[in-house]
Parts: sequence; structure tokens; C-alpha cells
Amino acid sequence: MQRREFITLLGGATFAWPRTGRTQQRPKSKRSGILAAGASALKDYPPWAEFEQGIRELGYVQGRNLVLEGRFAEGDLERLPTLAAELAAMKVDVIVILGPAPMRAAKAAAPDIPIVMVAGSSDPIGEGFIASFARPGGNITGLTYAVSSERFGKQLEILKEAIGAMSRVAMLWDDDIELFRRAWAPALEQAARQLDLQIGGPFLVRARDDLELTFAAMAEWRAEAVLVATSGIIYQNRSRLAELSNSHRLPVMAAFRDLVAAGSLMSYGPNLAAIYRRVPVYVDKILKGERPGDIPVEQPTKFELVINLKTARALAVNFPASILARADEVIE
Repeated sequence: MQRREFITLLGGATFAWPRTGRTQQRPKSKRSGILAAGASALKDYPPWAEFEQGIRELGYVQGRNLVLEGRFAEGDLERLPTLAAELAAMKVDVIVILGPAPMRAAKAAAPDIPIVMVAGSSDPIGEGFIASFARPGGNITGLTYAVSSERFGKQLEILKEAIGAMSRVAMLWDDDIELFRRAWAPALEQAARQLDLQIGGPFLVRARDDLELTFAAMAEWRAEAVLVATSGIIYQNRSRLAELSNSHRLPVMAAFRDLVAAGSLMSYGPNLAAIYRRVPVYVDKILKGERPGDIPVEQPTKFELVINLKTARALAVNFPASILARADEVIE
């Protein structure tokens, strides 16, 4: 009977990978670190399946010629520097960064290890991660996250068109507050001014138990809708988010369809599955010797509008036919 090696990743999910027998010649394994702000429950994170499929198609077998070393902050952002240092000390061949929160910790801890960011920064040039999109230089490459006044403008425009008379939108935030001030706030405020909307918050979420209190605070502020960031805590508790949205009668606009599938009203943003499907290409290039500084950084090109009609009925939101016609997916 084969011995098996068990490696625990995101949220308690355990993956078993076969180990070759001692008498067999094992190919040399490459090692990739995975660093994320959220929990280690990759099995509950649909885009990760795209990464796994892509890595298999490139000839990698987890546990045989590729070992994944996961480090996850479980929502405690202060742990990120320590976790990044652990991966650096292991001298992994590449570190894959999930989301924006771990970027600075990884850059500081691993200046000589190639880093592939996955939706890791809305402004990687401005934040000092890369020199340019075409030739990033340094040790960081990957795929950016689409935070811009244009995207926020589209989200707020759709909200206003769907809800009707609306002037106050709350920002629900579960990431580093400095990241919000540095990268999100300027673009969000610019978009809101153009639509004559007031943005409240950000209303902070640091644990599941914060959600109920935060919704009460947004209701007290007299929010008429909610714009949601999903770094880790909110995504993991997306069903609870939808429940509170319905009970407080606060329509939610998210960036990703998974929140709409869990019961939130709608989403408009980049296709995460498409982003994660591209990540293995970056990992493969680096493992085969290409320098990250020579691999162009990609920006999202595919955006999708997803609507949950069951939630719309519960919130008495009557979507105009023009919005429904533009939707990429309508969940009944």
C-alpha cells in the first residue's frame, strides 16, 4: 500500500498526494510557496480549481514534481510578515501571493525569491512593486487587481440604476486599512463624485462576529446600498453576508460572482477564474528559469455582471430590462 503525504491548505482542506517508493528514482521537486491573508480552505474557493487544472496541464503533479507550501493568516493580517519570512527561510522556488494584503510582507521578506501576484495590487507601479507592466524588473510579476475609478463607476452606476433614488453607499472592508487609503479611496471617491453619491466608511470587518455589528453601523449611517471588498473574512462568510444584507434590506454590490451565488444581490468585476487559470503559466515560466522581471504583468481584461433575482425579489429591487440584458449571468 502506498504511503501518502498529507498537506493542509486553506481552511482545513487536506490534500493527499502519492509518494513514490524508496526504491524508485524521484524526480527533483520544485517548491512553490502560497501566501494568503485568508483561511486555508482552498476547497471552498472555486477559482483555485482553475489553478490546479492549469498546473496539471503543464505537467506538474502535486507532491511529485511540485510541492506547495501554504501559509495563511486566517484573517489576522499582523501574521503576514512572519508567514512570509517562513516561506523565505524555506528557500522556495517561487511564492504565489493571493490577493493584495500579503504583497508588502512578501516583498520585504523575500527580495531574492520570484513572486507571482494574483490580483495582488491595483497600482503595482505606484506601490513600488514593479517598474512597468511590460518589464516589471525586480522579483515580482503576475496579475493585477482591477481597482479603478472606471470599475467603481460602473458598479455604482449599476447600483443606482437598479435601486433608483440613492445617495449613500457604505464601503464594507476586510483588508488592511492603509491599502484602502492608498489604493481604493482615491478611485472610489472620484467615481462617487461623478454620480453625486456619498461613500460611508470604510466599515471594518476583522472576524465573522464583526459582520452583524458592522451591518448595524451601516444601517445607523443610513446606507442605502453596500459596496463590498473581499480579501478573506468576507469571502469566507459570504453566506452570512447575504443573510445580513437581506435582514437589513441593504443591497450588496460585490466584485465576484461567488458572493452572488451565496445570496448577495449582484457583482461586477474581473473574472477570477480567468485570472487563476493564468497563474500556472507564470509559475511554469519561473520554474523553467525565466526571470520575473522580464515577464510582463497582466491586467484584467474580462469583466462580468452577475445578478441574483431571488435576492432581488426579497429586497424588492426591480432590475430594469436594460441591466438584465447586459448581465453575463442571472441566478434565479
